[in-house]
Amino acid sequence: MKKLLLILTVCLAFGCKKDLDKTLTKKDWRIESVTVSPAMTIGQKTSTNYIELMGPSSCINNAMISFSKDGTYTSGSNGALCDLKPDTSIKTWRRDGDQIFLSYAPQSPFILSGDKLTQTTSTPPQGGIIYTFVFVYKSK
Repeated sequence: MKKLLLILTVCLAFGCKKDLDKTLTKKDWRIESVTVSPAMTIGQKTSTNYIELMGPSSCINNAMISFSKDGTYTSGSNGALCDLKPDTSIKTWRRDGDQIFLSYAPQSPFILSGDKLTQTTSTPPQGGIIYTFVFVYKSK
């Protein structure tokens, strides 16, 4: 009986890993929100909603990520002036539990929770202010 429980536990552990990877790779991940703290001023607008500050046709408003089963990913945006310069570099990802590490920013992993990916990053000080951004992507 103990051997059976051990075998079932091992199978379940490996099965969950594949399920999380499948959740990540089966759909595209599109930006849902970007929050900036403290509030930022661009032009005449001050807000914590970064997408609103940048405008509806901005590149950030149309950002997406697609993960492949082979450990690579693509990211981009379909705005009018987005991705004008093609990026031919190979971008890789890896998962450790619920954390997704991308090769471009391994120090700022995404957190996978259900159908959402969340990443928190901070800027270097700008005029004495450090801005913290929280990016939320949703699977579509």
